[in-house]
Amino acid sequence: MSSKYEVNQEIKAGVMASMPIIGEINDVKLRDKVLDAWALTLEENEFKRMEEIPGLPVLGEYCSQPKHITAVTKMVLGMVECMNEALEEPLKLDRDLLLACAICHDLGNPYEYNIRKRKRWEEHPSKEGYPCLRHTFYGAHIALTVGLPEAVAHACACHSPEGQFVERSLGTTILYHVDDAFWKILRSAYEIS
Repeated sequence: MSSKYEVNQEIKAGVMASMPIIGEINDVKLRDKVLDAWALTLEENEFKRMEEIPGLPVLGEYCSQPKHITAVTKMVLGMVECMNEALEEPLKLDRDLLLACAICHDLGNPYEYNIRKRKRWEEHPSKEGYPCLRHTFYGAHIALTVGLPEAVAHACACHSPEGQFVERSLGTTILYHVDDAFWKILRSAYEIS
């Protein structure tokens, strides 16, 4: 599924500058759609740069969104590499697709952490919920809107607890555990309860 959308080229260039790891996606069309997805979600949620996205309460002050995404992506690749060294048969994963899934897993964060929207949701949670949608659902919407593979939308939707209601793909299973470990390690390192 993809629909018509326009991407702000300045925002798109900023995404690449914020996350050079996107350049590791060899498939040019896939790489371009990853950039489009991030540019679209930023613009739709009133951000010009990834660094403007507020982080999670408390933990966000220790790590920016681009640094979190880059670290998680590298951790996913590292885990796959270690598993492949240990196994008789390597895991059957497409590296470009795995990169796209990891880089896009938090596509919905600009929506969930949009300050204006959060204020509205906080004031009237009985009307729209709080938040109205978690970043997982919005991220899947953005991924499908720009025409990313369903595997990327699946990673967006299922890398968090919401994924317990479906059978996660192998790549998303790895991503789920790595993303969770990232935040647990950060909590432990900075002694945050």
